[in-house]
Amino acid sequence: MAEKVKDNTKIQLVSGQIVFEKMTNKIDSKEYAERKAWAWLGMVNDGKKPTRWLKPNCKGTKVNFDFIQSQEEYEKVLDQIEPFLKKINRAYGLDYNLRRGAKQ
Repeated sequence: MAEKVKDNTKIQLVSGQIVFEKMTNKIDSKEYAERKAWAWLGMVNDGKKPTRWLKPNCKGTKVNFDFIQSQEEYEKVLDQIEPFLKKINRAYGLDYNLRRGAKQ
């Protein structure tokens, strides 16, 4: 009799692409920047790290992403968002701030 081998193969999703339909090339640059900030933070909260933002078109903006695998990687992603927030704050008179850590 053949011995049955137990298969412990685990499959893990590591990357993907998402389309933000409301981030089109038909909105002004301030609105686009605000939507990008919200989309970026939403992705991070869902454990996704944007790797490439494609150019917007009439159907929206496609974003390639990887899944965040560690706390260190999560912190690096937040380090990437902060300069963007500072840039749009200066350019458009916004007041977006990033709070790290647990709520107090």
